[in-house]
Amino acid sequence: MVEQNTDAKMNDGQIHMPDELLRFIQRDTYSLLIKGFAGTGKTTLALTILRALESNNNFFYISTRISPKQLFQYYPWLGRFVEQPKDINPGDGSAIEYGLMPSFEDARLDEPESLFERITNQLMDSKSPIIIIDSWDAIASFMDKEARLNNERVLQTWRERAGAKLIFISEHPTDTTLDFLVDGIVELKQSYYDSVKVREIFMLKLRGVRIDRPSYVYTLENTMFRSFAPYKPLMLQPASKKPLSSRELALTHNYVKSGYPVLDHALGGGLPKKGVVLLELDSHVNTAVAMAFLGRLVSNFLSSGNPVLFQPFDWVDPQAIMGYMGPHLPASKKSLFKILWTDKVKGLADNLIVPVQKQHADYSLAAVAAIKHKYPGKFLLNIMGTDIMQKSYRSPKDVRDGMEHLMSAARTSDFSVAVISRSQKEMLEYLSEVSDIHLRLLMINDTLFLQSLVPASTLYSVVFDESGGGYQINLEPVV
Repeated sequence: MVEQNTDAKMNDGQIHMPDELLRFIQRDTYSLLIKGFAGTGKTTLALTILRALESNNNFFYISTRISPKQLFQYYPWLGRFVEQPKDINPGDGSAIEYGLMPSFEDARLDEPESLFERITNQLMDSKSPIIIIDSWDAIASFMDKEARLNNERVLQTWRERAGAKLIFISEHPTDTTLDFLVDGIVELKQSYYDSVKVREIFMLKLRGVRIDRPSYVYTLENTMFRSFAPYKPLMLQPASKKPLSSRELALTHNYVKSGYPVLDHALGGGLPKKGVVLLELDSHVNTAVAMAFLGRLVSNFLSSGNPVLFQPFDWVDPQAIMGYMGPHLPASKKSLFKILWTDKVKGLADNLIVPVQKQHADYSLAAVAAIKHKYPGKFLLNIMGTDIMQKSYRSPKDVRDGMEHLMSAARTSDFSVAVISRSQKEMLEYLSEVSDIHLRLLMINDTLFLQSLVPASTLYSVVFDESGGGYQINLEPVV
């Protein structure tokens, strides 16, 4: 079960923003106030709105903080997006140097009166229906209260008459002077969750649009605003997977590839060979999410001709496991996927290992030995669940002894992943001490994330992109 990506996707799929905000900015005319302290991404959101609306030449951007040249340096995609004369290369800065960027206005040294006049002139010009003032604070600070209120009312009147879109940016979230005049207000905030930065956008007011969800987590990766949809479990099948190239195979000299390049890069190349990875599940994350996440790793192992041993967790039966994992298994290598189970299951004879011994910890070792004997010279991936251990042993000492047996099986394997829920505190503490990598799947604001605790890394949003009647899991850095 995976989430349905309800984020709005526009153009080539690069634009993602809350559905409520998307519906608001697509209206013919409005005024929008973007609030937030420095560094929260207000300029990034404003520029992303321009791209979402495909306004590459029909806008007027007033910058009171940085020059247009700096904007194009900090946001390289602008040079490819904004319409330019054919004989100018937008990437070399020459268009800006020679004054060929009339849509961007450097207003850092302008007097408020002349700047205000220029804004009203633009509002009367039908060629510039979108006007962004970045930031309004720099203009308003030079006016007394009465003059400011009067000018803001004038801007609203002219905006409505011109059928324009007017976007104000403010770095003073506590200033409510504009709140009653504008049609929409969004506020950008950032906080910390277990020492990693989390950004959230709050929809405070969107006239004419029903706000079903008041806040979303977002990222500024690649200088683009991108929000994440809340997790909504649905029964979906994984999208068909293309054969791996030689560069994408599961194993390198020192590392095991996770199947997620952005994670491998953060870990210094991948997961360590002969290592043990602890995959911790937050209290609101179910087993299906863990299996969906591990599907790419399993697929890569099998595609490269290496076996996988799956020891169930949460008492999920083999039929359900094959329902989740089956679409990830290459047809010609399906028999390399083995499930450790206590009884035979009809139709799965090639995929089951049924132990003779009754004690779980011992037959884990026996299963590993049997697979390594059957596939000599191959690299074994061992995925272990710990729920059975907790339910099979009564005393804490028995549990710890059982865990030591399980870790023996893990070390005997070539690479192991131990999946455990956060509620199993004693086992979690033990596995945290002996694992080489500690990953956590967690929920923040109803949104699914992956976090690497050891080694420490940024958060990654777990995104389920639908394609070809199935889904493809991707990780998006939250920065």
